[in-house]
Amino acid sequence: MKPQIFTPFAKAQALGVALGFATALAATLATGVGVRIFLIASALAWFGWEFILGPRAPSHETTPRALTYAGATGFAFPWIGFGLAALAAWAAP
Repeated sequence: MKPQIFTPFAKAQALGVALGFATALAATLATGVGVRIFLIASALAWFGWEFILGPRAPSHETTPRALTYAGATGFAFPWIGFGLAALAAWAAP
């Protein structure tokens, strides 16, 4: 069986997701926003990006610009989830 080899783009995006998730989860717990809605919204942001913008992502490149793009998009997914969770908490009666 051949071992899975991840591209530098995927590694940069995974690092961004890890850092973004840690900071957004800390903000979620500190503000009292629902953790479940945060997780669901973060997953939806990730899947939405994969289907809409993912095919056009420069995932085959290893330039600093492409890797910065990967890290920034990975960092943004959990924060989009936090924003949607905060909006849902604000809109709740």
